[in-house]
Amino acid sequence: MSDPADPSTGSDAADAGLAPWQELAPGVWRAVAEPDTVNLVLVAGSARALLVDTGSSPDQGRAVRAAVAAVTDVPLEVVVVTHAHRDHAFGLAAFDDLETVGHEDLAAWLTSDEARADAARLGVDPADLVAPNRPIVLAAAFDLGGRRVEVAHVGRGHTGADLVVVVPDADLVVVGDLVESSTSARGGSGGSTPPAVDSAPPALGPDAFLHEWPITLDGVIGLMTSSTRAVPGHGDPVDRPYVYEQRGRLASVSGQVRHLAETGVDVDAALGSDEWAYPVEVLAPGLPRAFAQLGPVAVRRTLPLA
Repeated sequence: MSDPADPSTGSDAADAGLAPWQELAPGVWRAVAEPDTVNLVLVAGSARALLVDTGSSPDQGRAVRAAVAAVTDVPLEVVVVTHAHRDHAFGLAAFDDLETVGHEDLAAWLTSDEARADAARLGVDPADLVAPNRPIVLAAAFDLGGRRVEVAHVGRGHTGADLVVVVPDADLVVVGDLVESSTSARGGSGGSTPPAVDSAPPALGPDAFLHEWPITLDGVIGLMTSSTRAVPGHGDPVDRPYVYEQRGRLASVSGQVRHLAETGVDVDAALGSDEWAYPVEVLAPGLPRAFAQLGPVAVRRTLPLA
């Protein structure tokens, strides 16, 4: 077996935008894939291995598959997609002969106009956007040989089809884009030390469920102990206080949307507010949907104080 830390063994992977694997725990590795600096996680037991997320294209997926063989002799048999966005799911075609797992809603999104537009920007044939061959609604578990891995839909947040992957014996939970951190995403070291709190905001996009997201993160926090690390979709692993802090900020954004709607402020005016828990330019893609998700809101009128 070649040494994944040796640059001479990874030229094909580097050409495909895949960084060398880094060990997070015994039998658990992370690699960062460009162009979106996304975390891919490999978990090996004694009998088989499981990969979390697939890269941004079938070609990159094939490079990931080859790189897996460079880091472990255990056969890769299961692939899990945390959600349908391009950097996580567009490599699925490279693994279609394996057991591929994703939320049941992924299939519809991968045939959407948004997915086709993303594919065009990346030079990916829309015909290569394949759905997981094992759709799940709530949860599944996998015995990798002396290691159990659990996959669960804790709730909606970053998308409607978010999954988390729990590796109990490694004290790790892979959370996709339900959580993000800044270090790797902004050119950091890529190590395993949790970054400081007050880091990168999660991506609030036009398919997010802002008002449910904090509740979903409550479920993630419930899966963690004081020693558990969460591997986000982008950036270095984080600890429970980090996830809790991000949950609080998202709840603040949700509360601010409701407050503005109830006081008669529409989304266009809200974009000019400077009272958000995250920079408004980060929130802007998802704010129209967040206002719309409230439905009809009774406007509260307040008396002038002076």
